[in-house]
Amino acid sequence: MSPTGVSQRYTEALASAAEEKGVLDEVQTDVEGLIDLLDSSEYLVTYTTDPFILPEQKREAFSRLFGGKVQDLTLNFLLLLCEKRRERQLAEMLRDYLALMDERRGLTTAEVTSATELSEGQLEGLRVKLSTYSGKDVRVVASVDPSLNAGFIARLGDQVFDGTLDSMVDRLHHALRVGS
Repeated sequence: MSPTGVSQRYTEALASAAEEKGVLDEVQTDVEGLIDLLDSSEYLVTYTTDPFILPEQKREAFSRLFGGKVQDLTLNFLLLLCEKRRERQLAEMLRDYLALMDERRGLTTAEVTSATELSEGQLEGLRVKLSTYSGKDVRVVASVDPSLNAGFIARLGDQVFDGTLDSMVDRLHHALRVGS
């Protein structure tokens, strides 16, 4: 999903400032940690997105929660979002920031769902093939879906590679029907 105009402006500004200050890696670590925190704390998400909590209250809460624990630039970014009443888009902006950093580094993510857990060798082989196909370095995020009979489905951007047993049987069935 491409970032909204607002998210894109904020994430590009954060990336530029982090690059200028030489803290890209530290800010990325902060952003990844904030995403993990939001993913694990429904209370924080509710608090952040509540339109009835005043921006000053959110700024104070963010300062207490994150002051001294994240890069100053990251904290200033959070406080600016509160000031501009954009904190409700925090999760979106954090994910968009990571996507922007991946894009700048020539890295893309492939989501692979398989019927059973893939070995490290299988994942690496898949990563190499997808990297060759895309021309980019690929990070593989794997998950298991036992409802797949066998095989895997890989999503790389808008491209879907369906290597499931059901898909192979369907293609074979179609080929046999067309050939007869």
